[in-house]
Amino acid sequence: MSIPVYVINLDRSQERLTAVKDSAKRYGISIRRVPAVDGCALPPSALGDLDIASFRRLHGKNVMPAEIGCYFSHLKTLEEIAGGNEPCAAIVEDDVEFTADFMPFLEALVQLSGWDAVKLVNHRTSLFRRFRRINPDYSIGRCSHGPLGSSAAYAVTREGAAKLLAALRPMRLPYDVALERGWSGNYAIFTTDRPLVNFSRQALSTIADGRAAYARARLPAWKRIGTLMFRTSDYLGRMWFAWAPVRLTDEKK
Repeated sequence: MSIPVYVINLDRSQERLTAVKDSAKRYGISIRRVPAVDGCALPPSALGDLDIASFRRLHGKNVMPAEIGCYFSHLKTLEEIAGGNEPCAAIVEDDVEFTADFMPFLEALVQLSGWDAVKLVNHRTSLFRRFRRINPDYSIGRCSHGPLGSSAAYAVTREGAAKLLAALRPMRLPYDVALERGWSGNYAIFTTDRPLVNFSRQALSTIADGRAAYARARLPAWKRIGTLMFRTSDYLGRMWFAWAPVRLTDEKK
């Protein structure tokens, strides 16, 4: 089965596009570019999928244009997958580097049913609970502690893409946080125990810069009481989700 790999890339980021194309070529991966949404260029009339008040209340900070662009870009890619003909696909951001294990893992994963999405990279995987070994080197499962961070690479089924679109509109959280909240959106999302892609040097630099901008956007402590309450209840939901029974079955059976 041919598994399409969608790469989200801003029109002005040609250097990143070249780098991710070179990485894909190295491992014989065919990619499909999705023009990313530039959050800085969106007029107010284009923000119908953004709930600013809920974002401030749930996340405790002002939303940044880069967060809007990232979120809307992923929604755009999910729409393409949900409306397509392929049963599953992978979505990656343009600051990743592929590995030799990437496609073999996906080819093994599609032999399994019972999942809607599988994260292929995270910033942390604390308290990982394995549900299924996909091949000798990689397993999928869920983590009792999080958020895990990063939406830089994940696999999704066509049906899963439709479920994600229904659950993730409007935007109330950053995309990497919202993506893994299957307990809230009623979709079966898992994560790998090890990364299937690496972050480029440019990505690591951007992450460091992003943390500084994030800190500046935070609301005063007294305005984050609702955020604390949300995160407490969400953490309980995460733990339940990690330990709830799941059914993953081989397609051949």
